[in-house]
Amino acid sequence: MLFLNIGILILIAIGYLYSLKNSCEWVKNIDRKEHKLYLLYPMSDLILTKTGLEKILNRKEQVTNSIKALYVTSKPEVLQKLYWCSRISLILTILFLFDLLSLFGQLQSASNSIVLNGKYIMRPGYGEGNNEVELRVTMEQTKEEKDKEIKNLSQDLTINVKERSYSKEYIPQFFKEAVNYLDTYVLGNNESTELISENLFFCNTIPGTSITVEWKPEDYSLVQSDGKINNEELGEEGINTTVTAVLTYQEQQTQYKMSFHIMPRKYSEEEILNKRLEEEVTALSEISKEDSRMELPDTIENYRLRWSEKDENKGSTLLFLGIVAALLAWFYGDKELDNQMTRRKEQMLLDYPEIINKFTLLINAGMTVKQAWNKVAEDYKDKFTQQGAKKRYAYEEMLTTAHELKLGLPESTAYEQYGRRIGLIPYIKFSSLITQNLKKGNKGFTELLMREAMEAFEDRKEAAKRLGEEAATKLLIPMMIMLIIVFLMILVPAFWSFGM
Repeated sequence: MLFLNIGILILIAIGYLYSLKNSCEWVKNIDRKEHKLYLLYPMSDLILTKTGLEKILNRKEQVTNSIKALYVTSKPEVLQKLYWCSRISLILTILFLFDLLSLFGQLQSASNSIVLNGKYIMRPGYGEGNNEVELRVTMEQTKEEKDKEIKNLSQDLTINVKERSYSKEYIPQFFKEAVNYLDTYVLGNNESTELISENLFFCNTIPGTSITVEWKPEDYSLVQSDGKINNEELGEEGINTTVTAVLTYQEQQTQYKMSFHIMPRKYSEEEILNKRLEEEVTALSEISKEDSRMELPDTIENYRLRWSEKDENKGSTLLFLGIVAALLAWFYGDKELDNQMTRRKEQMLLDYPEIINKFTLLINAGMTVKQAWNKVAEDYKDKFTQQGAKKRYAYEEMLTTAHELKLGLPESTAYEQYGRRIGLIPYIKFSSLITQNLKKGNKGFTELLMREAMEAFEDRKEAAKRLGEEAATKLLIPMMIMLIIVFLMILVPAFWSFGM
């Protein structure tokens, strides 16, 4: 996984450096305030052209038409390339950041790794206390055995790694006395270890000594760590089980296993292997207790062991999340474009009454259709350039039509194209009125424009009411949150006062 992270970073670096040598002139003229990731545009352009992805993406007519509608007065080819470069640059940024985080996670995991060279665990130093390590062991058979159903096993194992100890003599005499005490008092009210019918007596300390006792039953469903026996549903034959008493005095520790007759039990092959593995680990731990590290077994019976940490490396997870985030960002790009088209439609519908009112006033003032059209377009252009007003899509389309008229395009054709480009019913109706006027004359044209202006004004009032209702609906959630906060501010002090 580490090599994959490094390979991705190297690939991105090579692609970026190569793209800088072959960057186009249009990249240098990018508006850096609007395009925050402009530094990656050369690389994105390289990916588009070299992989043939640009031809495939340009076939998406919906995206092409939306870009033409949103950026009326600009070159659609350049804008389309900028759009796809911005999308790909976002994907590259997400992949780079998540891959970098994944690489750091890999390096941190490697530096904090518990298992060394695949078979050693660092033992805590003198006085640092014991340490429980959760490992995952994979048991692989070293030779094929047809009568064995279990081929490979993977097991989570908790290992108690004891602190490094000095070389000492065997357990002192008082450990033997403690064992004798346990043999005497552990039975409680029971007659013998072969006839256990009542709870056992599990003491936490040996009276008169500083020895502490920790009880580890073999089967917690039969014997609990406090000595309680669960024998309500047992058969007449009973069952045999063992309980290990771990005696600890300062840095000295010993284990004493006690057998009790409760009920026979058959162990599966996997359970036997696990028990054998635990015994092997314990034995190796005792052998190497004076060393700085603890060796783990390589094989157990007919299985080869591979050790690894139980907690998987988070680097692969981060890289996977980066890929998922990149895919979501790519699909969200189309959604954002749809949202811009929706806002464009709403803006045009709100601007329609204003446009037709201005046009009607200019026609009533004696201007021709072309003069009135150019006047409305020029006024918007002066306001947009001088005062820095927000771009209005309907006026941008009027500017395009005004440029077409200056280039000699027939008026009827220019006005019809205006309505078709916008694609909204009021503007199609407006362009139809103008076209009919050019064909049939000015008779009744002013009255039709005034009627259309009045209808547009009524539609705008209805639209304003609808937007107000939508805004009120959106405010319900914050209002409910504020109401809950007010209730909490009132009720919590009241409850506190009752409690006092």
